[in-house]
Amino acid sequence: MPSITYVGLFFAIALASGLSNAFELVNIDVNFSDGISVRCNSQSNGLTNQGFGFGFVHLSVPIGQREICHASLNDSSTLFTAYDPKYDQGHPFVYWMVKQDGLYHSWDNKNFVKKGVWNVSSIVEH
Repeated sequence: MPSITYVGLFFAIALASGLSNAFELVNIDVNFSDGISVRCNSQSNGLTNQGFGFGFVHLSVPIGQREICHASLNDSSTLFTAYDPKYDQGHPFVYWMVKQDGLYHSWDNKNFVKKGVWNVSSIVEH
């Protein structure tokens, strides 16, 4: 009987460990409007998450891992920190809207604050 108890206890610990890891992820949603492309390189899974035109990019990254994305529109582009552990700490969801007039951040997908603008590429003549 004791061996059955230990086996059950082992599986309970393994299950609890797996569930606790599941809660240590942050979900990042980036919505963007027509004509904009967004690319996020996730260090956690080695994948490039990208979208073009009107669309949506979703990432799940470990808490504490900074996530940087690149957005482009015509001759303008910008890098933005999609998840900053110091700023976004304690928020399991981070939302971004990337529009033609700038980049907007939210934690509730309702109240967005403008956090960035487009950088215009300089033209170099030789």
